[in-house]
Amino acid sequence: MSIAVNVNGKDYYDKEEARAAWFEEWLMKQDFEQDLIDRENELEYRRTHPDWNIPYVMYGVRKKHKCIKKKEIAVFYDFTPWQKRARTAETHWFTVLYKRRATSKEVESFRDREYTRRYLVYSLYIEKKMTLDKALSLIVADDKLLGIVDEIITEIVKSFETFFDRKFRIYQPEFATQLDLFAV
Repeated sequence: MSIAVNVNGKDYYDKEEARAAWFEEWLMKQDFEQDLIDRENELEYRRTHPDWNIPYVMYGVRKKHKCIKKKEIAVFYDFTPWQKRARTAETHWFTVLYKRRATSKEVESFRDREYTRRYLVYSLYIEKKMTLDKALSLIVADDKLLGIVDEIITEIVKSFETFFDRKFRIYQPEFATQLDLFAV
């Protein structure tokens, strides 16, 4: 005696029949004509916009969830901005406050595979080690090193100030040089 496989409310005792019924149901749900139209529109968009594959850099705040106790802000990179994705970490776990195109330095780093991390997450209040001002100061310092203009940096800071409904104090970073003591 075999176990029945239910496909679309009907029981099948033969695996091949169940697979065929499932495949037929899946085929009936597909809209191949619309898929071809979407593909043609996408190809036309790529022809008319030469910068269609430039990644985006997004700044966001972790959404509140019963399982996530962390409060963090993050800078994350969208390596595939042209794809249609239903549920991604960008929209599911973070509230995107500001979105900008990557600079030429960042694009070159992406192509050379120097960026290995997709997210740069700054914890806000984990063990009280980093305040929100300090985290935002680090983000601003990183962006200035990448050559982001001051107008965009002020827009980023304003987006965080609007979200948190308070003013931020941006600290000047203190850079240190690592000395190689064992160099000959």
